[in-house]
Amino acid sequence: MNKTSQDSPPSTVQSTEATLTRILNAVESRGRRGRFELTIAILLAITSLASTWCGYQASNWGGTQHASQGAADTAERQAAEDTIVALQLRTFDGITLLSLWDAIRSGDTQSQETILARMRPQLRLAVEAALADGVLTNPSAPGPLQRPEYRLVEEENARARREEAARLRSTVQVAGRASGDYVLLTLMFAMVLFFGGVTGTLGSARARKFLGAAALVIFLIALARLAFLPISMG
Repeated sequence: MNKTSQDSPPSTVQSTEATLTRILNAVESRGRRGRFELTIAILLAITSLASTWCGYQASNWGGTQHASQGAADTAERQAAEDTIVALQLRTFDGITLLSLWDAIRSGDTQSQETILARMRPQLRLAVEAALADGVLTNPSAPGPLQRPEYRLVEEENARARREEAARLRSTVQVAGRASGDYVLLTLMFAMVLFFGGVTGTLGSARARKFLGAAALVIFLIALARLAFLPISMG
């Protein structure tokens, strides 16, 4: 009897189904790996930009630190020089003032006039104000060197330069911390680049996922820290 149709053997059908299943699994696996590699590539690209930015900021903050350090040292040296000059002037004025008091006590009018004529203007104003307040008869009256009329520009300059030096020292500390933080982030981003680059060389899917996850975690931590760092435009 002739047969118009003939069923395929069961073994042949099972073999075909197994082959198709393997092909589909391979295609799906390649698709998943392709998406994973694309994600890693995007992560590495962003990390490269972030690492470059951190290097730029570290360089800028380092320059600010060195410049501020040099300016602070200069301000402190100038403050020391002004302090020495002011001390010398105050000592000279003190000696002149003692000579004036001796002339006043001895009634030597000519010496008084000579000393007053040669006296520095700041001290003469203070002496006149002190005499008007009765400094010779009133022990509680401030002496000429303690009066507001007696002003030494060198002392004021020294005070201003010490304040400037303190402000610059604060800038040095801020710049130093910022530069160090950016250097640390540069190293963290380098770790991300390393882990992400290694994933492409591994055959084990589990190892690739582990290193990829580690790279992502480090990247997110570094990015979160980067968002709160100060920015220097050079």
